[in-house]
Amino acid sequence: MEQNKLQNLLLQVRAVSERYSKINELTGENFNVFRILKLESSEVRMHSAFIAELLNPKGSHGQGDLFLKLFINMFCFKGHSFQADKSIVEVEKHLGFVTDDEKEGGRVDIVISDNQHHKIIIENKVYAKDGKYQLLRYHNFYVDADIIYLSLDGVEPNEISRQHLRSGIHYKCVSYRNDIIQWLEACRKEVPTLAVIREGITHYINLVKYLTNQTSNKEMKNELIEVLSSNLKESFLIADHLDSTCERIAKSFGEKFIKECLARGFKCEWHLNFNNRYSSVWVWKDEWKYLCIGFGLQSYDKDMRYGFIIDPDKTVLPDELRKQITGLPHNHSNPSDQWWPWASAMEQPLNDWSKYPAWEAILDGTMQESMFRKIDELIDLTKDFDI
Repeated sequence: MEQNKLQNLLLQVRAVSERYSKINELTGENFNVFRILKLESSEVRMHSAFIAELLNPKGSHGQGDLFLKLFINMFCFKGHSFQADKSIVEVEKHLGFVTDDEKEGGRVDIVISDNQHHKIIIENKVYAKDGKYQLLRYHNFYVDADIIYLSLDGVEPNEISRQHLRSGIHYKCVSYRNDIIQWLEACRKEVPTLAVIREGITHYINLVKYLTNQTSNKEMKNELIEVLSSNLKESFLIADHLDSTCERIAKSFGEKFIKECLARGFKCEWHLNFNNRYSSVWVWKDEWKYLCIGFGLQSYDKDMRYGFIIDPDKTVLPDELRKQITGLPHNHSNPSDQWWPWASAMEQPLNDWSKYPAWEAILDGTMQESMFRKIDELIDLTKDFDI
């Protein structure tokens, strides 16, 4: 009887899922230009660039300061009389080299300046980690700026970045999940007859919803809640065994990955363990003296990153090599992290092992292909280094 109830629940959930998948196909919600181009995890080329273009009074959208004014009204908190129509928007603005005490300099994701020297600073954190004194440096660059700390879920910046700065006084936390979607929807309402701009914003809204794990179709969510509520015992039974199921799949995946590593001339140690706070996979060649290529997971969010990790048998990385590795492009490693001199997030949806798409990629081989592609890219980047 218990087996029949479980099977019935799974059949009901599958029926709901398949029905709404068909609806998404018919309505075109599965089609997203930015995801097709694999730009979803690129903070600079995708998110900062798109947001900055909307905010730019001279942007290609041709709407002047319309979108910027909406942004100012929704998020700015210092009370400045900001001259939106006279503003200049800069992406990846260089504030000078980081000083020895690390409290000045750096590169800001977006800076908006008006002709009265007021500034809006946007620190865009999609996947990158906070750097040491990072928010403090931006505050020191212009102490009276509206600093917007933008993240997927509106979380507080790490203390290592903010130091003594206080939320609501020196900076404001803004989320993609709620705040940016509301702003984008407000922008879209202003251009109902401009199809190209309207649909471009729509694609980006759908991308943000995808990145923040928001069900596009509320009806599907409500139906699933009803199904699970009516089968609550069975729902808990499935949930209680999901981690064990994923661990078994991960173990099988690890065995295949190690076998493929050996076939390609690599050594590999597989230490992924969801019961540990941090766990990782190490890939290396015998001739490498200091570094391995690593893939790491954090147990609390199952978020995968990859990069160079110091060989666990080595405690010291030569200064010159550390400088070479940390200076490689697209390094999102925390400067205070001594073990990962270079790291970046796996692309969506492969980075998030708490969601089904990552496990689908494990089962169909896409995950392994991507991991070996990352390995090849890192080897190519360091082909002239003595790693």
